[in-house]
Amino acid sequence: MKLKRILPALILAAGVVFLVGAVLILALVVPKADYVYKQVLSIVIAVFMLLLTGLCVLYWVFSRDVYPNYFLFDRKKKKNIPVEKLKFTMVSDRMTFLLGQIADSPEALWKSDVLLHESETYGYRSVYKPLVAYKMLFDLGEQGVETSYWTYFREAPECNINALCEALERVGEKKMMQAFKLILEREPKDNMKIKEFLRRNMGYIRSKMVSYVVKHIELFY
Repeated sequence: MKLKRILPALILAAGVVFLVGAVLILALVVPKADYVYKQVLSIVIAVFMLLLTGLCVLYWVFSRDVYPNYFLFDRKKKKNIPVEKLKFTMVSDRMTFLLGQIADSPEALWKSDVLLHESETYGYRSVYKPLVAYKMLFDLGEQGVETSYWTYFREAPECNINALCEALERVGEKKMMQAFKLILEREPKDNMKIKEFLRRNMGYIRSKMVSYVVKHIELFY
């Protein structure tokens, strides 16, 4: 990945060197060259052209995202889209798939111990774990309070709720999690207040999920 980032600068520097060299050769050497010098000059130019061709090939190889990124890879085009074009829908769809790998059902997601332990599923340094927590809150906010999803949330062990909050607090969501826990402490059985809190923060959660992925995009290869 480091080579991919610096390769354009290397090609630009090589291009400048080749251009200066070509100008100097054409201006100073060619007018005075005899047959032997012209032969040598032809060889030198051919070598430079081969080197430039090699650099162009390297750039083509490394400028293509040959390694699929979990959030950027377009399965139809068989390549990664630019990170600037990443939308929430793609992040949400990929996280829905990931949740299905972590737990067999929404009920297991809320009521089992999947958030209490580190797992290879969460990736390097558990980079996916905050996204799992964001996604769980987002999905909860999208569901009506009369659905079974809210039953799973209401019956979730306290340690699971704490683990969800801690996952988001570690990435800077202290204020939102403080407000969330305060509602749970004051009105533990009032789903409507929690639902209203999530409703008002849905746009914020959407934007934070996308910005989190963009910020850590190199870790999702």
